[in-house]
Amino acid sequence: MPKSLLSRILPVAPLGQLDPKWALFSANSFIAAMLAIYLAFRLGLQRPYWAMLTVYLTAQPFAGAVRSRAAYRFLGTLLGACAALALVPVLVDQPALLSVAVTAFAGLCLYISLQDRTPRSYVFLLAGYTATTVAFSSVNAPAMVFDTALSRVEEILLGISCATLVHTLLFPSDVTRPVLKLLRDAVADAFALTSEVLSARASNVPDPGRWKLAADITQLDILSTHLRYDTAARKPEPRAISAVQNQLALVLPMLLAVEDSLAAMGELRSAELNGLLADLADWARDPDRSLVDAKDLIARCERFGAVASGDTKIWDRLLEASTVTRLATLIDALASANSISAALHGTSPASARKNRAQCPHAKARRHLHRDPGLAALSVAALFIAVAGCCAVWIATAWPEGGVAAQIAAIAAALYSSLDDPAPTLISYALWTLACLPIAAIYLFLIFPAITGFPMLVFSLAPTFLVIGYLQANPRHFIKALALGLGLISALDLQNKFSADLAVFINGNAAALIGLMAAFLAIRWLRSLSASRAAQRLLRLGWADLARLATARRPMSRARWVGIMFDRFGLIIPRLVATGADIGAETPRSLAALQIGLDLMALKQSAVEDMHGDHELSRLMPMLSHSFRWLARGNAELRPDDAHALLTAIDSALSVQAGERTDLQKRQVALTGLRRTLFPHAHALSSSEVIR
Repeated sequence: MPKSLLSRILPVAPLGQLDPKWALFSANSFIAAMLAIYLAFRLGLQRPYWAMLTVYLTAQPFAGAVRSRAAYRFLGTLLGACAALALVPVLVDQPALLSVAVTAFAGLCLYISLQDRTPRSYVFLLAGYTATTVAFSSVNAPAMVFDTALSRVEEILLGISCATLVHTLLFPSDVTRPVLKLLRDAVADAFALTSEVLSARASNVPDPGRWKLAADITQLDILSTHLRYDTAARKPEPRAISAVQNQLALVLPMLLAVEDSLAAMGELRSAELNGLLADLADWARDPDRSLVDAKDLIARCERFGAVASGDTKIWDRLLEASTVTRLATLIDALASANSISAALHGTSPASARKNRAQCPHAKARRHLHRDPGLAALSVAALFIAVAGCCAVWIATAWPEGGVAAQIAAIAAALYSSLDDPAPTLISYALWTLACLPIAAIYLFLIFPAITGFPMLVFSLAPTFLVIGYLQANPRHFIKALALGLGLISALDLQNKFSADLAVFINGNAAALIGLMAAFLAIRWLRSLSASRAAQRLLRLGWADLARLATARRPMSRARWVGIMFDRFGLIIPRLVATGADIGAETPRSLAALQIGLDLMALKQSAVEDMHGDHELSRLMPMLSHSFRWLARGNAELRPDDAHALLTAIDSALSVQAGERTDLQKRQVALTGLRRTLFPHAHALSSSEVIR
């Protein structure tokens, strides 16, 4: 689960104060780990410590997250074991070819997992490095590959079963409550921001908290994935949660477009528009806001006067018409989100389903940003790290070379979703190194004196209870995970105790070498600063716009809004991390979303009315060319291109043929494009628009 999300929904205890929820999580994890290792001992499994290690990898703050992660982990382990069974017997006589084939499979799985930024991606992530673990562990005894794969599956199944059982039965923390809390807060934030903007109370000082609505929507999508596995008696439907997200995703771009138009009009707004804005602000502030009032406001927007042909202030009227159209979309989105959210917080699931069905776009699926290019670089880093370890292993006949290759695969895959995994890998390596003295004390001083399982539990309790408590704290999650997993692997608990200093040193040295191989490959190929990551996201938005402008098959509005708004939610924390001017950068990052909506409206109006197609057919390639220029990282259009594009937009605005509704849609979309792309261009006069 993302660390930023945990810190939002789990309170952080003050320094020195014991957090009971974290303590309970730690106790549950330790009980599950001891149950897993005990059963592994009794069943005579090959590597009992895998079951214990699985418990800590599966442990999550919420029972639903534990159960979903357990299901995904089992499926991934099974898939990876099957891949190893298919590859090892065929290629065992060709070590280099086997290494390439297994690493290629791990890379393919990593690529697929990076295309799905939900917890479901864990299936393919696990499949990739499970294949390397089983295959490289079986090279010296290929006849035992089935036993190794079966043992891996059994021990993983035992570990996830124990973790699921304990976290489900012993004071489980359901995921439903934090989901509903995030949902309620997001809806409240949307209404508060609307009231603030429409009441002209928005501060000129950049406020990063103003944009947290975007991050909330993406986090809700990720967290709600666990709902189907949750322990709560009454769980909200994930599709209903998605319906609220889809509506909230429209709020911010519409609101910022309205804010921009109002700033451009200044004091020249009509009395009709001022009255509408005041009534909408009052409605947004009303805690008992109703759908009836929302429908009345939308009806007023639809009745708003069209552009007058003889008006000398034609540009102001165009801006007003564009503003009112966006206000109608804004009101509809707010009302729908509030209605579904209220139903989800009610007592009747049936009423929630009924209310959801009555809201527009309620069945739309959320779409998240994907970056195939960055995923390919992650795969390349994994391939180089693992192949490098395998090359040294084969060339030197290093007995522990397989361990280095396994750890390199795990390390390169596990944190590949981060902008820059390298610092995390260094931290992980340092904390793994820090656990080795603790492991040595256990192996060579404490364990020789232990005579039974109760004494083993008693000796492990202090260390692992502290590690589990730190693992529950989002601030210390990485170091706790490194300590816990490194310690469990170094202890290598078996039915028969044996402590060999040479084996201990060689095995852990190989693990550290694997970590460093992954670090070097990622640092060379894959590391991105927060600033570069934000700029990459912006360029991807412009590239998508270039394709959208000339696409023959229209993209659905829900899909476009989902992808672009998710990108916006990813950009904001990166801008905050770099200390960038949020107030200056936010309009640029939202521009692609707003332009895309206007492009789709233009395409739709062209389908409904064939008038003006000549102007639009000339405009779309010019827009695509301009967007490709911006996608290359250029901050502004070239002067000649900008002038030609502005002239083309103005020419398209001059077309007056067609039905009033179609004309208004086209003018609103073109006005939005003109204002977004050329905010400082001169105001159009009636002679320029009406020819």
